Amino acid sequence: MYKVAICDDESIIRKDLCRLCTEVLNFKGIEYNITPFGSGEALENSIETGNSFDLIILDIELTDRNGINLAREMRKKNDMTSIIFVSSHETYLRDGYSIQPIHFLIKPVDFNMLYTAISADLRINHNTSQILLNFKNKSHTINTSDIIYIEIMGHSLYIHTEKGKTAFRQTMTEIERMLPGEFFCRCHNSYIVNLRYIDEFSKNEIYLNNGTVLPIGRKYCDSFQRKFIRYMNSL
Repeated sequence: MYKVAICDDESIIRKDLCRLCTEVLNFKGIEYNITPFGSGEALENSIETGNSFDLIILDIELTDRNGINLAREMRKKNDMTSIIFVSSHETYLRDGYSIQPIHFLIKPVDFNMLYTAISADLRINHNTSQILLNFKNKSHTINTSDIIYIEIMGHSLYIHTEKGKTAFRQTMTEIERMLPGEFFCRCHNSYIVNLRYIDEFSKNEIYLNNGTVLPIGRKYCDSFQRKFIRYMNSL
């Protein structure tokens, strides 16, 4: 289920964005839920009470809040929800992109504009490719987008997701061939990392957005940095 929040204080524009979003997701065959909000406060309260969204389509010029400031507060709380900014003015462009949004759309938004933006989010953050792994005579299907990192320890390979870790018998070379290369990178003899979960890195370590720290092996340092830069430039 692809959960979308649409926040705009102008009723007509909010309804039109909901309509366009519905058309785009129906066209793409995506199962979805769209929740409209008439104010930044309503959206913020919803998130604070435990509701989460895969994508927020956020007006910058809200009556009660500045959309960029609201998004910046979310990022400070380590909330990396995808954001598409909408605005009537390009003057916000520079400040808006400091939040690392998926897109910045100028009103009036049309189907093609929103289709391009949502397609980018689905491609970058919600890749639904799966891998099939076998262990103890059972087959396990895992969405590659759920994998945070992969670790080899002894004779077992551990796949780490937000739900925990699961052990398999594959080798690093075998699983490396299964993974989408644009999102995964070998950073050490014992680790493969999902680039989408990286917060920052130093010469010797990678810091993930869940607090995990992974080592960077000397022979992987240059290739990891090149791949991560290429990934960031594709956003």
